[in-house]
Order: sequence, then C-alpha cells, then structure tokens
Amino acid sequence: MINKYFLVVLIVLISGCEISNQTKGNGNASSLIGSGSSTNLSITDNLPRLALVIGNSNYQNTSWLANPLNDADDMASVLRGLGFEVILKKDINHRSMKLAVNKFTHRLKTNKGIGLFYFSGHGLQDHNSHNYLIPVDADIKTSADIQYEAVNSQRVLDKMSETNNRLNLLILDACRDNLPGQKKGYIKKGLAAMQGSLGSLVAYATAPNTSALGSKRERNSVYTQYLVRALKNRSNLSVSDMLIYVTNKVSGETGNRQIPWQSGSMKDIFCFSRCGVSEEQAAKIARRDEKIARLEAQLRASKQQQTIIPTLPATGKVFEDRLKDGSLGPKMVVIPAGFFRIGDIQGGGWNYEQPVHRVSVGKFAMGVYEVTFAEYDKFAEATGREKPNDRGWGRGNRPVINVSWNDAIAYAKWLSNQTGKKYRLPTEAEWQYAARAGTETKYWWGNDIDESKANYGYNLGKTSPVGNYTANKFGLYDTVGNVWEWICSEYTNKYNGKEKQCVTNASSFVLRGGSWLNGPRNLRSANRSRNEPAGRDVIYGFRMVRQ
Repeated sequence: MINKYFLVVLIVLISGCEISNQTKGNGNASSLIGSGSSTNLSITDNLPRLALVIGNSNYQNTSWLANPLNDADDMASVLRGLGFEVILKKDINHRSMKLAVNKFTHRLKTNKGIGLFYFSGHGLQDHNSHNYLIPVDADIKTSADIQYEAVNSQRVLDKMSETNNRLNLLILDACRDNLPGQKKGYIKKGLAAMQGSLGSLVAYATAPNTSALGSKRERNSVYTQYLVRALKNRSNLSVSDMLIYVTNKVSGETGNRQIPWQSGSMKDIFCFSRCGVSEEQAAKIARRDEKIARLEAQLRASKQQQTIIPTLPATGKVFEDRLKDGSLGPKMVVIPAGFFRIGDIQGGGWNYEQPVHRVSVGKFAMGVYEVTFAEYDKFAEATGREKPNDRGWGRGNRPVINVSWNDAIAYAKWLSNQTGKKYRLPTEAEWQYAARAGTETKYWWGNDIDESKANYGYNLGKTSPVGNYTANKFGLYDTVGNVWEWICSEYTNKYNGKEKQCVTNASSFVLRGGSWLNGPRNLRSANRSRNEPAGRDVIYGFRMVRQ
C-alpha cells in the first residue's frame, strides 16, 4: 500500500547575507523530530521527483547578493544527480515567481511523487511574523508593500500541501541585516519560526530571528556549501541525520555564530537516496571528508600567506605588450575589480537601458585609447586584409573607422597570437564599468555635457585623434564620443545577464559610447546601440581588453 502515499520536500534557501549579531542563548540548536536511524528503504524510492530551484541575486531596489545564483546552480546539479527533474529559474521577478510556483505545484498534482522547492535570495519577516521570499523587482518601502511585492513562503508550503503528498521539508537560510528600511519597524531580524503540519520538517540555516552568513569570497554561503556536500556524500542518511551533519559543520565553521535549527513532525523516514549505510561506507566517507577538510585548510592558509595587491591608483598601471617583430601593441591600463550599477541610473533614458541592477566585474586591462588606424593597418598588412577607408580625414593616431564586429574580432585574434596574451573586445558590463570610472552621473565628469571633454554633435564633423580630450579617472580616453565601440556581448532589449558574457555568434552585438556625430543623450554612459556583426560605418570603431 506504500504507493498511495506521496512526499513533498520544500527547501527554501535565502542566502548571501552577512551576519551582524551573534546568536546567543539559542538553547537546543537541533530540535529534530523524526527517526534518525539509517535502516531500510525510503518510502519514496520509486516515486518520480520534481524540483523547482530559484536563485535571485541581482536585485533592482535593494542589496545585491553574491551567492544565490551559484547556490541555485549547485543545488540544481546535485538534485539532478539524485534523480530529480529540475526546473531552474534565476533572477526572476514577482510575476514569474508566482507563475513558477503555480506551474510547479500543478505538475506535482499530476506527477504524484516527490516535490522539492528551493529558493536562494533575499527573504524577510514582517511585523506579523510572516515570512516572505523577495523577487528581483520588489520595491518595498513600507510594511504595506510587503504582501504585494513579495511571495509568502507559507503560501508556497500550503500550495504544495494541497497536492496531498506525504512529507513537506522546508529549509530556510536567511538574514535581514542588509535590507533597507528595517529601522522603520516593519522588518524583523531573521525569519520567524514556522509551524508546519503533520508530516513536515522545517530546517533553518540559523536560529529563528537571527542572521545567517553569506560570503563574497566563496562560491556558496556557508550553509549551502555544507548542504550541497551532504547531499553529495551523505544522501543515504535519513534527512534528519543529514541535517545534523550540516548543523555540526556550519556551527563549527562559524565558531557558533551561525547555528542551524530544525523542528517538525515527520511521520516517515526519508533519504535522498537509498537509506542505510555500512560501516565500510561510513569510514570511506569520513576519510574523504577528512581529506577535503585538510585540502580546504591548506587552501585557506595559502590564501592568507599571499601578498595582498594594493588598490590601483586612479590612472592604473599602464603597459604595452610586445609583438613578434619587437614593436609594441596597444597601450593598456589595468582596471581594478569592483561593483557598479549598470543601466539608466539617472532616468530619462530608453527602456532598453533597464533594469538597473548591480554587477560585479573582475580585474582586467583595457585599451587607453580606441584602436587607431596605425595599429589596425599593421594588422591588415600582416594578414593581407583590406584596409578600411578613412574618408580622407587621416590615418595614423585617429581611431580606425569603417570596421565591423567581425573585423574587430579578427584583430583581437591576431593581437593575441602576436603577444601570447588573451585579447578580446570588452563585455558590455566591463565597458560601462570602465567608462563610468566609479561615477553614477550621465557622463564620467558629471550630468552636463562638456565640449572640452568629448568630440560629439558634429562639432568637428569627423573623428579626432585619440587622446585629444581628458581621460576619465581610470585613465581611459574617448569613452564619450569620437566613435561607437564594438562590444563582445550579444544585444538584448532588456538586461538579462548577457551583458556579462562574450559570445561568438549572435544576430546583433552591442555598441557603446556614442560618436562624433551623436548628440548628448546618445553619449551617456548608460546608453546602448547595436548592429549586425558585419555592419560597418564611419562612426564605428573599437578598443581592446586583455584578460
């Protein structure tokens, strides 16, 4: 008669947050109800498994989170290995979250098997002790906004319970210290304790009403790190025993600053794989864990011993790589790693400059100038390529024009071969980060256009030699005007993550920076344009990035 029962596993992980108050006097940090023994088969061994995995990181109206997308990817991967069909959603808005939950629970009714819901991102507890999961587009300014802008986690649990499955497992990794507005009294610290129905287990990454740790240095939050490891190496333990392992690892790693907490009323033993583990298997797992722990300790010690690179000066380190004939390549400047908000920050731009969101950029080097005719002509001569028309304006140190995206990619490959270094076009995120140079104004110098700082608006009627105008704070010239610069990112009407990627095949690619022909609105750091990869024009050029 076992097959008439069904199981729902609900895992909600809200991660990437920084702890600010230590857990004190939490009492029993592992209040588990249910069998901890590893004996026979799980009641769910032969049932279909369906998981909805959501990771939200790039929030538009509140703090960006470092870990959720990685957390979601890693959870999706390990769950697939455990026999789950996984629906993976990342950086989704309120409407998409509600639709995903509705479609997921509808599928559960027809699958009649195991359901698992996983959420990584922001969450909060309101003044009524209700817990909410936060979509990337939530705009919460007062307590009245919460129920309309966020998704009630209890509603998710209730909808899953309505499918008449056997067991609900809810796991929360949450904090509230980096959401704005908490001093106004409508957001409480941490998440509230949730009351599950019979046949449920609620597992918190930390005690209710306290903060959980995230990490900007590691791939995952500390809780997800050990949860994923447990799912990989200890999935044949009962879920209760597996979570005890996670509790011990997290509390030990954090010096008891974060102590996972569990409560519930489970009626059946559940293991993610076949329950039961032999002494030989347990010993093998223990040896593997010890080896991993030693390697991680060695890696941490090695990182601590490494010399910390000082912050680069405003103009950065300038260098030129040598070509095979001994001559020098384009002059490059090192751009430090950092975070910034991409898109139309000031307002007044176009819809395709949205959504404004926070982006992280690693350290890279970028051309101090746009690639010149002199530099491109040398490539054309070496490869037998036709030289582009200069319109009679002059070659030499003027930016090369009449070049396509395909031409720019060919030049980057040639330059990489000549120098033995990896050269390419910048991603859209890299370009805007470098062009803004730490500012959030329309142009790197401010919100008012300035003829002394850029060649634009047909003032000269042609391009100007590179470096004629003032460099920005990163030491880059002509990021405003002169020529539009080709980007290696595919153009999309709305930002969706592709602004951080280079691709080799797309119907259209991004152009940035405006040109000698364009007016002030097209010169803003947030502005974007596009063309097909074979498109050429007197206003198109490019500059290089070296990885």
